[in-house]
Amino acid sequence: MFTLDVKADVQPKVAELNAIRAGLGDRAITSALNKTVAQAKTQIARGIGQEYALPSADIKERLAIQRASRSGMRFTAVLLGNPAGRAKRSLNVIRFLERSTSLAEARRRGKHGTIAELHFKIRRQGGKTTIKGAFIGNRGRTVFRRTGDARLPIEPVQTIGVPQMFQAKKVQVPVQQWITVNFPRIFDAELRYYLSTVR
Repeated sequence: MFTLDVKADVQPKVAELNAIRAGLGDRAITSALNKTVAQAKTQIARGIGQEYALPSADIKERLAIQRASRSGMRFTAVLLGNPAGRAKRSLNVIRFLERSTSLAEARRRGKHGTIAELHFKIRRQGGKTTIKGAFIGNRGRTVFRRTGDARLPIEPVQTIGVPQMFQAKKVQVPVQQWITVNFPRIFDAELRYYLSTVR
């Protein structure tokens, strides 16, 4: 799980709506929080996808929204990274495996005796990397490596997961800025909507 801060002085407007109809302001702010977090989820997936060679669908399936609720005077909506039952904290590097290469590169690797090595690209910027002794198992779903000279034991090769990717400043800062700018707009739209329901 990671935290996204929503900072805006909306309590006076919430109280005003609650005075018109009990609970109306509460519904407006919880709806605004839910919509903000849902849109922030898309912003996070886009930001991580720009920094890491991971498809947006893979990122989004590791993000889940815990709908907004009220505790005293505090309203919160939570975005969960790696929610229970969906994914482990880290990712197997199979997701970053090189799927194709140029003929020239294949010839170069053949000349250097590295044609059988697995190549991975985790970050969008920068080159590819190899992992000594890595091989694909589990019917093509997992990259493993041997932990010694013998055939066994082996271990899966993991890298950081979505919550850790979000901690990168290039991802986190723009998302937080987006929330700061857009939450007031989303809240005002919800305010107008709920006010329009009053007869």
